Amino acid sequence: MPLIRLACAIYWLLLTVLLLVPDPLELLGIHQPPGLPGGRGVHFILFTVLAFLVLVSRWPVRPRRIVGLLVAFAVVIEILQHFVPPRTVEVLDLTENLLGVLAGTATWRALQKRPA
Repeated sequence: MPLIRLACAIYWLLLTVLLLVPDPLELLGIHQPPGLPGGRGVHFILFTVLAFLVLVSRWPVRPRRIVGLLVAFAVVIEILQHFVPPRTVEVLDLTENLLGVLAGTATWRALQKRPA
């Protein structure tokens, strides 16, 4: 279990950095031609993976509290983007963040109820 927790912590840290830098694609070494819009659904996927990883990692915290923390993180990280030009606060991104937390949590719960 410690390896999955380490992977989870690294993913969460990387996600935080990518969401708070002016150009995350440039940081990753990916060149996007100017004028192309950002992809829809990216925040959803990122937060689905985050929620699933955090819950699978079995941190010694109740799952409800973990989900609450993830929801708070999703809201706060979007608000913090206001202070990172040219990033902006977008309601659609926040919606994707929250739906991703919901999807990751639902996936984890479904796997918990699956017979062994």
